[in-house]
Amino acid sequence: MNIETNRDRDVPVYKVDLDEAADQSTSYTVVESIANLTDRDPDDLEPLWESVDPEALDSFVGHASESSTPYRLAFQYQGYTVEVVENRWLRLVPNEEPSAFAK
Repeated sequence: MNIETNRDRDVPVYKVDLDEAADQSTSYTVVESIANLTDRDPDDLEPLWESVDPEALDSFVGHASESSTPYRLAFQYQGYTVEVVENRWLRLVPNEEPSAFAK
């Protein structure tokens, strides 16, 4: 999985192209992406359903992709704001203060 890194002010912003992950559900891609970013095994993360209903997320994204109406869906998971942007991008932004990323 390719995770692109950009910066918004001092905060890293990670983007995953959902078209590249088309063989996986959106909910699986969220968990796998957070696991990659935090260098943890997906099984060591809290269950996604504690933040969002995975079936509802997958269903929403599936139905929305058939529509031409723009949308953005956001929720919190494992210390990140997770956004699904128009069924094309998964955008992950850490919820910590920018100073935590200063090196």
